[in-house]
Amino acid sequence: PEHGPTMSRVRTPDNIAIASLKQKQAEHFDPMAAGAGTPWEDRGSFGIAGAFFKTCKMSMTAPATLQSLIRRPETTGDASAFLIACCILWGASTLMHGLILLIVQSHPPDFNQSLYLIYCVIAFVAAGGGVYLLFRLYNIIYAKLIAQEKSQSLLPAPLLFNVTAYSMGPSLRAIIPFIGPPIAMLWIFINLVLAGSKRLRIRGTAAFIDAMLACIVVVAVGGVGYWIGDRLILHQVLGDPAEIIAPKSTNP
Repeated sequence: PEHGPTMSRVRTPDNIAIASLKQKQAEHFDPMAAGAGTPWEDRGSFGIAGAFFKTCKMSMTAPATLQSLIRRPETTGDASAFLIACCILWGASTLMHGLILLIVQSHPPDFNQSLYLIYCVIAFVAAGGGVYLLFRLYNIIYAKLIAQEKSQSLLPAPLLFNVTAYSMGPSLRAIIPFIGPPIAMLWIFINLVLAGSKRLRIRGTAAFIDAMLACIVVVAVGGVGYWIGDRLILHQVLGDPAEIIAPKSTNP
């Protein structure tokens, strides 16, 4: 009797791991797989404020889980609304810090408080809009950097937008006076690294380097933009609210 066919039916026990099989399963990773839905995507159930708070909290405590829950990675509508809310928080943080400084700092007698308040309102709008524009710049730079990874397939732009937008959840910390903004920025950077490593399946080292390089460029552009807008435009057009006009000296 021939035993060839029966020998081919021998299977490997389930408790024995095969490296080639694991690698094959990893190759079938689908970055566009739909999740169960983030709290923000289910804001119809939680309410807008409740869903936003839950999403921000999850972004700070379980960012990898939040990224895996994205239900519609092929569209940017939900993520855009969440991003805009985070940008408003940064604008509110800027306005709040300006008002705090107005209260706690001493000012010269001829200090123009009305002009200072106008500056605060402009700063609110500029900070919110600036964070949004810097976010878009980050996405452009980050997409170009990860596209250079040899083992990385081309990722759709909507997916990158969703992943980076939900990484902005720590913006909720920006409304804490003084220590809040730097903590929020550091937390967002950590989220971006984790998003690249866990959600996009980029090598850990590459995820850190790509996020860091993109953030360095964004911070540099933001600093230059602030200096140009504040010193070269606003102060030239509106003047300095803290400018002291020295009295004219007279000869004895």
